[in-house]
Amino acid sequence: MSKRPANKKLDITVNLVPQDPFFETVLGRLLKWALSVGRYIVIFTEMIVILSFASRFTLDRMVTDLNGAIHQKERVISSYGNLEKNFRFIQKQIEDYQQFKQEANLVDIFPILNDNVPNDVVFETLLVRSDSINFTGSAMSQQALNVLVNNLQLSPYFSEVSVNKIESRGEKTAGFNFDIRSKINLNAKK
Repeated sequence: MSKRPANKKLDITVNLVPQDPFFETVLGRLLKWALSVGRYIVIFTEMIVILSFASRFTLDRMVTDLNGAIHQKERVISSYGNLEKNFRFIQKQIEDYQQFKQEANLVDIFPILNDNVPNDVVFETLLVRSDSINFTGSAMSQQALNVLVNNLQLSPYFSEVSVNKIESRGEKTAGFNFDIRSKINLNAKK
């Protein structure tokens, strides 16, 4: 006989629980597998729930800070409310003044035209804008048309005078039909 060493222990396992034959069937093995995997699924799900619960505090704090910042900016914007109303009021007054000034300038053009247009010239259409004038009409003679064009070119109130059309009025009627355009400078001094 052989002797074994005195300090070596013998591994003996004794299972006093009898084996259930149910766990040897397919359904039993499936159930055993589902129970072991199910534990890990439950643990994983609980970890996700705990993490989401813990992150909720952070997200709630972020929402609170964001709402506070929004309310603070609302107060700043509302404090500028009167400034914006005043600015819009002044802007409207400036627009009204510019329109009034433009209309006043349009009225000033008529005495200037009266001084520069000979008696033998008749206007058919007269289109006056803030910076230009366009008129069509007829002159009874070539001399009257020449005087009109020369007066417009020499006047400090008109610039870039262009004669777009000159036509004879016909064999039976003396004179010429014309179309003249020019820029207006009502601020010019004589």
